[in-house]
Amino acid sequence: MKLNQEVETIHRILFVCTGNTCRSPMAEYILKDMINKSNEVDLDNWEILSAGISAIKGVDANEKTTQVMSELGIDLEEHSSKNIKDIDLKKEDIIITMSRKHSRFLLLEYPDLADKIFTLKEFAEEDDRDIEDPFGLSLEVYRETRDVLKKELEKILLKLKDFSSD
Repeated sequence: MKLNQEVETIHRILFVCTGNTCRSPMAEYILKDMINKSNEVDLDNWEILSAGISAIKGVDANEKTTQVMSELGIDLEEHSSKNIKDIDLKKEDIIITMSRKHSRFLLLEYPDLADKIFTLKEFAEEDDRDIEDPFGLSLEVYRETRDVLKKELEKILLKLKDFSSD
């Protein structure tokens, strides 16, 4: 995965999934938590959001998502779903999707943003490109999804530190 050479800093990250109630809010809040706990990166210099391609605006995070995130001490009470159409994508430094399907949709709708759009696993330089949707599945599947996201975001945070200088 190569970032566009013109990208000097990354301070605005958008995570994208389908409904913005499971995967993308998990990724958003896990990364915020990691940055908060990092001595090397200041969250005040970052804007991390999430949105959904088919999201209904204003919906809370899924109940199982909220439960598995609370197990990490992360509160999703402030989360309110956003639709991708309500976000000015040109302002985002990087757009990280949960699946190739989401990336393809964005590339078709916003071809001029192609150099900013990556799947999460692609950005983390993994071969398997999709984070599977846990919606409607067991609590254990939500935990597995959370843990995969956390593992990949740890890799991504190391990369982002290189692009976070002011």
